[in-house]
Amino acid sequence: MSDFKSLGVGVDIEEIERFEKYDTKNNPFVLRIFTKDEIEYCFSKKNYAAHLAARYCAKEACLKAVCSFGYDAVSYADFEVYHEKNGAPEVRILNPNLAEKVELKISISHSKTNAICYAIANKKHLPINYLGDNIYGTAEI
Repeated sequence: MSDFKSLGVGVDIEEIERFEKYDTKNNPFVLRIFTKDEIEYCFSKKNYAAHLAARYCAKEACLKAVCSFGYDAVSYADFEVYHEKNGAPEVRILNPNLAEKVELKISISHSKTNAICYAIANKKHLPINYLGDNIYGTAEI
């Protein structure tokens, strides 16, 4: 029997139309949610709203997956969505405290009207010291 305590799952779906109103790189919502590289990528595409929606879904799905471990000090700014050379979407964890505790995999898709993302989080097994505490301390993020 598998132990699922080290796995977290998140999903999010959004209507692309909702993101059409964020039509500039300097929109306060866009600047709050997305990194500079994500903004450049999305606005380099003809259908920027679909790409914004997909990245928003990814960040939301990652939040849900990570928060399933009980971490509550997590934000959209902790994640950055990018593409590998083969085109596969990946997520980079920007918060170093979180990055040493969790790894993530995502799958993103969109139709003409909706974007969706699934995220799977894996809790990393941290080294244990002789006192039984992890070497990074006991404070949660």
